[in-house]
Amino acid sequence: MKLPKWATALDVVAVVMALVAISVAIGGGFRVWIFETRLSVTDWFRPSLISLIAIAIRHAIVRHDPLPQHVARALTAWWRSTDRRVVLPIHLATRLGVLAVGFLAVILVGFPPEAASRWRIYNNDFLDLPARWDTGWYLTIATEGYRYFAGARADFQQNIAFFPAFPMSMRYLSVLFGRQPVWTGVGISIIAFYLALTYFLRLARSLLNDEQKAVTAVTLLAVYPFAVFFSAAYTEGLFLLTMLGAVYHFHQNQMLRAFCWGVLCGLTRPNGGLLSIVLALMAVAPALGPAAREGRRVTSTIVKRILIAGAPGYGMLAFSAFIYTLTGNPFTWTTQNVAWGRVYRGLDSVVADRVDFIAANGLYSYASTQTIDFFYALAVVLALVAVWPVFRRFGAAYAALILITILPPMAAGGMLSMGRVTSALFPVFLWLGAVVPERHRNAWITVFAVLQGFVAVMFFTWRPLY
Repeated sequence: MKLPKWATALDVVAVVMALVAISVAIGGGFRVWIFETRLSVTDWFRPSLISLIAIAIRHAIVRHDPLPQHVARALTAWWRSTDRRVVLPIHLATRLGVLAVGFLAVILVGFPPEAASRWRIYNNDFLDLPARWDTGWYLTIATEGYRYFAGARADFQQNIAFFPAFPMSMRYLSVLFGRQPVWTGVGISIIAFYLALTYFLRLARSLLNDEQKAVTAVTLLAVYPFAVFFSAAYTEGLFLLTMLGAVYHFHQNQMLRAFCWGVLCGLTRPNGGLLSIVLALMAVAPALGPAAREGRRVTSTIVKRILIAGAPGYGMLAFSAFIYTLTGNPFTWTTQNVAWGRVYRGLDSVVADRVDFIAANGLYSYASTQTIDFFYALAVVLALVAVWPVFRRFGAAYAALILITILPPMAAGGMLSMGRVTSALFPVFLWLGAVVPERHRNAWITVFAVLQGFVAVMFFTWRPLY
């Protein structure tokens, strides 16, 4: 017999309150602001009491499928699932492997002289491992909220450039984990990446119709050199999860779930709102196929799907509305790109600069003196090469996802952060999973994994890779 939704909700309340009680008992109480409301929990007794009341009400009315049995059954089903057997070993090997390589790099390679003034949180090098680059901005938002300094110079960096889903998750979930927001952020990234790989495996099975090709696609995504950011307190893990969640459920015609993931995607990264273009292309696909003969019925369905496709844009507009209350201009967050060196120059200038440098100095000089830019350029070339075959195999929506993810930031910032940008381009890995011959798969995986180790060394030793 299936549990009523209200009973499941009470089970969730009971578990969450029990976790809060344990957290408070071990780490002490906490006080957080949720919008304009202050939530204060200073002892373990009240959340424990709420948990017990929820359990009592639920089991007094619905006695079958008790909570411990319900949880045990869910965990058993997950452990026995094919998805878990495929994804978990790949996930743990890569995510924990990156952290291990990063720590070894810190103690064996060390930091460059220019990193002498780096910011730190812990004296312990391992505990301080996530305290790198943009993590500081997410930490500031998580602990202090958004701040805006009117009248500041255009090159003055402000945290309104960063979208709220990830840092706010750090803020509220850290109260359950000893008020350690940075490591909470790492946990969010790692768990989100596991869920993203699960979604990706299901999508790859559906589109490739071949288990080994689907597993290859998942593995290549996990060992991609710039997948390092999925082990850091960065937005990439959550962004990939929300994109894949929205696309997968849209593909499965599960519109409510697609809508929820889409809104969250629009709240995760500045380019998250562009996912609406991808979903809109998926929405109109029925009008281009055999179903178009059904006329008005198809048109009505497409209109509904397009409204759902707008979900990422709605998320972006919701953050913009908040920025309006803070600054008086809903799109002030877009102008902040200038402070990070993102000034529009055009794609032709980006390409011409590098072609001219190579023509004048040679490819070796480019690779040896501008190594990070060189690796970013290779990542961009791989993604752009994939556009046409992705279009041919999987459709316009997946090809558009690559283009709208890469071209706007390239035009406005050159190769800045293109490693992070390309790490979330799952259609590229769908294509690789489909076309890499079986005899070459291990070689591709090995090369990607070795380069990921190199990127991990660069990132965790404060080389300018962010």
